[in-house]
Amino acid sequence: MFFCGCTPERSEQNPYAELFRTSPITESENYKDLGSSWASRVSPLDENSRNFVEALNRIDGFENSPVASTDLGNISRNLSKVGKRIPSHINKLLNEQLFRIIVCENLGGTAVSGVVYEKGIAKGGFVILDSKVLRRKANDWITYKENSPFQNGKISVRIRIEEPAEDTEVAALEYILLHEFGHILAVTSGTGPDLRDRYRKFKDRPFYSSVWLSENTSVEDEGKFRTLRKVRFYTSEQSLDKEWKNVYPPLADSPFPTLYSASNADDFFAESFVSYVHVLMEKRPWTLTVRENEKILYEMNNGIGKDSLKEQRRILSRLLQDRNLLLP
Repeated sequence: MFFCGCTPERSEQNPYAELFRTSPITESENYKDLGSSWASRVSPLDENSRNFVEALNRIDGFENSPVASTDLGNISRNLSKVGKRIPSHINKLLNEQLFRIIVCENLGGTAVSGVVYEKGIAKGGFVILDSKVLRRKANDWITYKENSPFQNGKISVRIRIEEPAEDTEVAALEYILLHEFGHILAVTSGTGPDLRDRYRKFKDRPFYSSVWLSENTSVEDEGKFRTLRKVRFYTSEQSLDKEWKNVYPPLADSPFPTLYSASNADDFFAESFVSYVHVLMEKRPWTLTVRENEKILYEMNNGIGKDSLKEQRRILSRLLQDRNLLLP
């Protein structure tokens, strides 16, 4: 589809490069005296983080301006509970690389993340959470998210990522936090291109090369995967009644672990990371059903264990030093 003189990478200039080059929130000098535990590094919204979010929202076409959270204490307590749930490998990584968790309201989404640099080298990152959005239990939250691309109709999707006894706000927060940390890890590990690069190249990097030509262009944009690649979350654009057979059965055969991972190359890594931790390390459920009322029309699992993702699993295993998980 690129039959022009320009390369796919140069046709997709990074709109966030200048923000990550100039915002004080991305500089390590603003992260002194970190607590020993990542879960203790919770902060209210300050001027630098507010300015960062406002600039990010302008780039993305949103008008939201964040305000201080009225629920900082509850989020802080829930983050401590997350720390007790996740594997030691992941706690270690978060202690080393998650420099701050900022809590606000009116973020414009559930969460955003960014990278922190020391002398131009990516060392870690931060996550900004909207406390008002974090009031759904895990299964309800991810089901709401999965249905967000589709119009209301007779057919809907339901996802279960926790058993009833573990289906809590804390479990939802863990999943959200790990997805956002995946964005940080992709850059700090050198697996993905830097956020300060004006043109970010993906196709020559092993984690992405079999799937992505550039941040927003996949090798799977044509053929049987073309419909699922057109899905846009939080838009209510598509009819699931008409299109579910062109989305979920092809997804099961695709190199994408989840539908959200097909959005772009950055979310491909973040979703692969959280899927790896949740499904393979923690052995937690991840089952999707397509339903007409309560009748199940189709069922599938998270795809992180697929043969097509063998290279991605190998890279994640190395990054997490997960020597106990040797998948074929």
